[in-house]
Amino acid sequence: MDYKKFRRTNTVILLIGDALSAGRYMNMKKFLAVLLLMCTAMLGGCSLKKEYDLYGKAQVEALRESAKGWQSGRYLLTNLDTDVMDQAFSFMYNEDGSQTYLYERVLEENGYYAEFSDGEAFYVLSGGETNILKKGSEGYVSYDRKNPHPYSTGDLLFYENLFVKSSEEIPGEDGGVCYRYYYNTEKINDTLGTSLTEFVTEYVFGSEGGFEYFVQRNSDGENSYAYRIDVIDADSLTEIENPVMASEE
Repeated sequence: MDYKKFRRTNTVILLIGDALSAGRYMNMKKFLAVLLLMCTAMLGGCSLKKEYDLYGKAQVEALRESAKGWQSGRYLLTNLDTDVMDQAFSFMYNEDGSQTYLYERVLEENGYYAEFSDGEAFYVLSGGETNILKKGSEGYVSYDRKNPHPYSTGDLLFYENLFVKSSEEIPGEDGGVCYRYYYNTEKINDTLGTSLTEFVTEYVFGSEGGFEYFVQRNSDGENSYAYRIDVIDADSLTEIENPVMASEE
């Protein structure tokens, strides 16, 4: 997984809008937002119900709890259909409690796209054009410890126990393990008004128990989308480069 290579690759032609919702493709960023909405909607009506005893439940829930407390990190998203990392999200907390974040992707129509916020200004770089919004101006975006960016809370590693239909444990050849969860798509569709026919997640852990990567696969019967998420620099990221400023140098 070469993050630096991704930062240099602005001419790759990629179809990033290959995520599903209600039987049609949507922009991946919007799809991630839908996943976060799913977390909220699912938890809203099920918080008092007894959870299922799933394979890897303790490890997955410990991972998610740990991710909530990360002070920094990078989420790298790879489209498994193309085997290309086409999105990245980086974040870190500053000494004053504000949050610096960078969201990057490559679009087919206008190449490299980036959003950067450091608590003082919000930068958008799209197709070589730059837009800078200062604090207090319309459209300005910032986050902090009390209101973190939703992608920085671990929710991208999707997990909703009460919507899992079945699970399995798959031993790895290297001594690691994969926990695969098959979600109840009828229950999801009833909750969100979607038309999913498949919703599967995988959490892969190494032989020493450390988290390695996450996979999610979705289908509505006609179209499908699969991606992998790797997490690097958890609690060790000390600087995030502003691509807008870098492009002007």
